[in-house]
Amino acid sequence: MSSTTNNNSHRYVHALNELDDVNISRIRPLIPPQILMEDLPLTESAAATIVKGRKAAEAIIQGTDDRLLVVVGPCSIHNPAAALEYADSLRVYADAAAEDLCIVMRVYFEKPRTTVGWKGLINDPDLNNNYAINKGLRKARTLLLDISEKGLPAGCELLDTISPQYIGDLISWGAIGARTTESQVHRELSSGMSVPIGFKNGTDGNVKIAIDAIKSAESPHCFLSVTKQGLSAIVETQGNKHCHIILRGGVDGPNFEESYVENYTQQLLKAGVNPRLMIDCSHGNSSKDFRKQPIVSDSIAHQLSATETGKYISGVMIESNLVEGNQNIPSDGDLSKLVYGMSVTDACVNWDDTVKMLDNLREGVRNRRRRAAALSNASDFEAKFRTLLTKLDVVEGEETWGQIDTALKGLTSLVQAGATKFETFVPTMKQAIKYVNSAVISERTRLSGTALALVEEMAKQMETRFTPICDMVFPSAMKTCGRANKVFVTRGVNSLTTVITYSHIPEQTPRICDAASTDPNKTVRSSAAKLLMAIVSCCTVPELTPHLAVVESAIASGVVDANPDARTTARQTYEIYIKRFGNRVEQFHAGLSATAKKYLKIGAATGNGASQTATAATQRLPLRDRISAQRANGKPAIAATAASAPTNAQQADALSSSASAASRPKPVRPVARNPPLAVNKGGAGAVAQVALSLTSSEVKAPEVQPPLATSDPATTTASNGVESLLISTEEPATMDKPPQDSARPSASPTATAHESRAPSPDAKVESESEAAAPASEPSHPTATASPAATADTAESVAVEEAPQAVAVVDKKKPRRVAVAPQAVVKRPASRAQRGPGLQFSSLGSGGGAGSGSRAANKKGGASAASRGPHAVRPQSRNIVSSRMEEALRGRPKSRFGAGGGAQRPQAVKATSPSDSADRLDRMTLRSSSRLSNSLPFPTVEPVAAPASGPGYLRATAASAKRGTDAPVSATSTAASRGTKRRKQDAASTTDDLVSAESAPKSAKVGARRRSATK
Repeated sequence: MSSTTNNNSHRYVHALNELDDVNISRIRPLIPPQILMEDLPLTESAAATIVKGRKAAEAIIQGTDDRLLVVVGPCSIHNPAAALEYADSLRVYADAAAEDLCIVMRVYFEKPRTTVGWKGLINDPDLNNNYAINKGLRKARTLLLDISEKGLPAGCELLDTISPQYIGDLISWGAIGARTTESQVHRELSSGMSVPIGFKNGTDGNVKIAIDAIKSAESPHCFLSVTKQGLSAIVETQGNKHCHIILRGGVDGPNFEESYVENYTQQLLKAGVNPRLMIDCSHGNSSKDFRKQPIVSDSIAHQLSATETGKYISGVMIESNLVEGNQNIPSDGDLSKLVYGMSVTDACVNWDDTVKMLDNLREGVRNRRRRAAALSNASDFEAKFRTLLTKLDVVEGEETWGQIDTALKGLTSLVQAGATKFETFVPTMKQAIKYVNSAVISERTRLSGTALALVEEMAKQMETRFTPICDMVFPSAMKTCGRANKVFVTRGVNSLTTVITYSHIPEQTPRICDAASTDPNKTVRSSAAKLLMAIVSCCTVPELTPHLAVVESAIASGVVDANPDARTTARQTYEIYIKRFGNRVEQFHAGLSATAKKYLKIGAATGNGASQTATAATQRLPLRDRISAQRANGKPAIAATAASAPTNAQQADALSSSASAASRPKPVRPVARNPPLAVNKGGAGAVAQVALSLTSSEVKAPEVQPPLATSDPATTTASNGVESLLISTEEPATMDKPPQDSARPSASPTATAHESRAPSPDAKVESESEAAAPASEPSHPTATASPAATADTAESVAVEEAPQAVAVVDKKKPRRVAVAPQAVVKRPASRAQRGPGLQFSSLGSGGGAGSGSRAANKKGGASAASRGPHAVRPQSRNIVSSRMEEALRGRPKSRFGAGGGAQRPQAVKATSPSDSADRLDRMTLRSSSRLSNSLPFPTVEPVAAPASGPGYLRATAASAKRGTDAPVSATSTAASRGTKRRKQDAASTTDDLVSAESAPKSAKVGARRRSATK
């Protein structure tokens, strides 16, 4: 019994094997579409390209876009790298021809075969019959993504009914081949596709099957298919309304000629389907000879230009590749034998022939537009205008951009066809002006360009009769000149320049001048300046004469505009203006400001040749020499040799002669700030000595060796009554010792009346040449006591004698320097007791009389001679480095005020000579060897700087912790003593130096960090 059962089961299984999958040799898993789409997702840029291509193709097929749809590319894709190279070239041409052609790249992955052969990249990606379909699907999707991201839409033939689930979201147009047009499943597939579909006529040339296919695809269907997840499903469609026919010829010959086109369009109209068709230049129409494809394209271009059938031709298909012809796949599988860029299926034309064919088709499209716009009379124009106006009367949006653009191009064609010759043109066109203005200011770049092209064409055709329409469109066109997008700005300026060239429009001159002068948008001002130049160049003298006043005002404003483009254009406009209106030049120049004259170089040509040559030579000098050549009277001078440099007396004479000048030139501040050569208040150095001498009427000071640039002494004041800082490289300082118990002597009646104030940030800086003076002719500034000092301040200043300390150099500590004689000035206890303090006056040609009050100096009352070139200002930014300012900002607060405000002065605390030496070691400045080598006068060795006195001295003391390159020699210090007064001072008691410890802590820390960094 069991044996019988087993035999029956075996026979049943054997029968099943004979009934199912008899001819199936192998089944392999297929990747679901959703998985592949997730691995290779659609990017945003690719999606934008695909949507744009689909909408353009739909509009052309439906007749709302008069461009030509061109599907061009290789017969089939077998090398993705070559396909991408072809796409790069095609993209460049597509952008240039976008106005006439909508180019879609032919990217065919599946090839139907009459018998057998290579079936395409998806079926056999390795071209070796291994049928790695999963790999082929991945390659196909990757290539479509790359092409779409380049901005080029792609089209494919739909052969397999499942493959569109893998790549259907990446194509903008699809085709059903001649062998599958009659297939029911492909008609059902087309009814559900989201792209326009073209059906080819049969291989035998039968067009009836293609017409039936279009009717079927436009209808709803229900059929079996698979989902994105790879599951079987029942699919219901609603029909595809964007289908068309493709004429590809047949066994009986081509069908691209005019007679065939006319016949087929009549059949399509009779069947009630879209009569617009596409013509394939290859296959049966070229008799399988790729060299005949240009013949077909020439015929199509002729029909577009000169026949009635041309209006029904909506597209062209071309088989093209990098290299012409075709080749067979090597039988041995060696793909290296393949020619790069040559087809392995049907033969193709090369790239150069493709460009020629496309150019010919572009010309045909343009001729078709001209023919469509041809007008016989005014009634014909009005009828066509009303049709276009209906298309314009829609809300602007993504769905209507194409329709509006086509309608505007239609209006342009009417203008080109001669509509402007009719008397009804202006009143009729005014009905469309609001739509034109809306398009001009549209955010859609292409739409704005089409509207501006219409405005240009009307100006060209109407010339001076364009004024009534220009008044309505000019404001909108001007708005494009102020857009942030440079494409809009450039296009707007070019369009309005064209309008001005042909129509002149002098009535718009005030509007343009107002925009060029007062508009807050610099882009508008620059654009208006260019339009003003076009007005001045193109308008006739009678046209422009009524508006010369506003034109001159606009030029005067433009040459001083903050926008350099506007200034340049205004100067160019000025050159044109003075040539055309020479009789108004003097009147125009009289109303210009000094700055405008400077920019326009008015009067430069009247100068003598020598001064112009000197000016040019000065401009060629390095910056340092140009600064040195700057004179007080503002006239540059060139010193060929050092012997030609002026003496100190000559400088004083020059200052005196320039005292009556209307204004002083703005001093030139040196570019680089160098640290001070030496700063010393009461200390000693090997070369430089600084001291103060308080007598009954003045303070005597030694000769000063100036730094790089000094300040104007006429505006110099002493800070809080503290003595001035003087630097000497010749004679040591002397000190007259007044009685300690006596009151401060009254100032001389001729003393200056400047009040004691902090350094002014607005202090002028003299040039290096003005500051420098030969050592043979010293000029000593004098600090005098203020006449406002009274008995209340009799004891405000006292000087104590200090014993002379011997300068010693410690070899183990080479930076330690002994203390030199100095005078310690005891500061008053309060600001009221200090009084106005000491003032500066010059010992130059002005004598000891000084230069008058500070108020007089502000009013320009002080003579130039009273401002000696060697009076050193304590607040000079050239003496005080930026590091001093940092120390000032870091000054600690006191209970008397904020860190930066006035503080109660503290009495100087005496210390021992040894402590002073230690602190002097920390206060020694580092000399700048680089600066010493570059200066024409001897540098000053670094000396100690006390921390008391004005803020800049305290900052100097804080920065002095950096140290010095070499210690000060005791021998050089002793050698500098040559007078009896100095020997007496050496025997006196040495006053203690003010410790550098009083400098702000933050400044000291910063100095250490800077020293470590260096």
